[in-house]
Amino acid sequence: MKKVLLSLLLFTMLVTPLSANAVSNNQTELIKEFMDKAVKEYKIPGASLAIIQDGELLFQGNWGIQSDGTPVTKDILFTLGSVSKPLTSLAIMKLVEQKDIELDQTIDTYVPSFKYNRNGFENKITIRHLLTHTSGISSYEGLKIAELKLRGENAISDAVQKLNNVQLNHEPGDVHQYSAANYLLLGKVIENVTNQSFSEFMNDEIYSKLGMNRTASNFKNAFELGYQPGFQSWLGKPVKSENLFDDSGAPYGYISSTANDMTKYIQFLLDGGDLLSNHYFKIYTSPQVHRKEDMYYGLGWRISTEEKDAYFFHGGETPDSRAELLINPKKNYGFILLTNKNNFSEVLQTAYMREGIKTIIEGGKLPEIPEANHQMQWITLMVTILLTLLSIWNLFRLKRKNIIRVKLWSMIGLISIIFSIVLIPALSYLFGSPWHTIYYYAPDTAFLIKCLVGVLAGNGFLLFLIIILKKKRENDLKNSANEKKSL
Repeated sequence: MKKVLLSLLLFTMLVTPLSANAVSNNQTELIKEFMDKAVKEYKIPGASLAIIQDGELLFQGNWGIQSDGTPVTKDILFTLGSVSKPLTSLAIMKLVEQKDIELDQTIDTYVPSFKYNRNGFENKITIRHLLTHTSGISSYEGLKIAELKLRGENAISDAVQKLNNVQLNHEPGDVHQYSAANYLLLGKVIENVTNQSFSEFMNDEIYSKLGMNRTASNFKNAFELGYQPGFQSWLGKPVKSENLFDDSGAPYGYISSTANDMTKYIQFLLDGGDLLSNHYFKIYTSPQVHRKEDMYYGLGWRISTEEKDAYFFHGGETPDSRAELLINPKKNYGFILLTNKNNFSEVLQTAYMREGIKTIIEGGKLPEIPEANHQMQWITLMVTILLTLLSIWNLFRLKRKNIIRVKLWSMIGLISIIFSIVLIPALSYLFGSPWHTIYYYAPDTAFLIKCLVGVLAGNGFLLFLIIILKKKRENDLKNSANEKKSL
């Protein structure tokens, strides 16, 4: 009997690791297959993915190239976009724990030079309001001071100065409005409280203590670490972007890091550590503002509180990169996905990839990959071509006519010119984005819109020119006829 029990025990000890290893290998194969397909379908030039599960590196994979043609590795830098916000929030929480900052203290305590128009509202903006995007500063106002390509030690101060006298559109604390302005102000709070630049404080107190030695919060440091700009998407095709790195945007979107460095941050988020006590770590990752159903926003986090699917995450984008960070403490895993291409119309692509990776880790099944969709660009292109052809046809038809209805064609010309003037402001209002944001995040659409403006303006001016020339010719013919009669 003892021999049987020993044999069963030995068999169990041997089979269990083999079985677990088989599951792990199957996950790895599925993740690689899924990523291969997604990168190809979405024409992503370069990507890096790292997954931590049960305290170990479950998967590390890299695809494609950087904009200089060198291969992507686990140690190359990508801009994180809004995945920068949880890192900025972590720095704030460290200062809260040190009693240098109070979450519910007003911002003028820490940045007295910043003035804002309360617009008759009662409450003042607090640090918690900034962290949860409930300050009353609109998304549009945040976009106005983003992507300005400010660089150097005074970049954050310069951007805050541009935000000065901003008008609130909601009572602070009442409405969640996602705005880059909130985290810009938090960056300035950090600088004023610590008497260091944002970049210096993040290096000294966050990155170095987490072992993130290839993470940077300004262009100079990122460039020294080999940072390369990514790609903007033109009708899905990657085109090397300008170097859009904005130092003033580091607190909300321009921290740059590597997949390898971000695994160290993920380990901290899963296991905790000395950087924050358990009490403040719990606040750091807790829901604060209800958004919809079981979704909340916390202190720099999007949080799902669904009982069977509780996790926290954040996506991020710059004009030439997209990132996704997801942490599931209950199932003890987290991952970072970094990619180097972006366009406003492709915003859901990395979200699909994030959900696909999550499905494989939790369910072991290979999900479908939704097809790439560039409908917005193609519609804009077709409208531009159609109006161009219509304009040419109208001009040709008008030129051939001997007698024209001057009032009608003058009205058409005037409407065409008015549309050319108001089109860009109208689209900015419709999308809730300044033109420079549309230009950077949807360069193909912006180009087509400018072509459309040119067609409308050209059509209007040419109509007036043809009308003037025809009227002149008509007058000349009348004068000539009158001269003949007088003779």
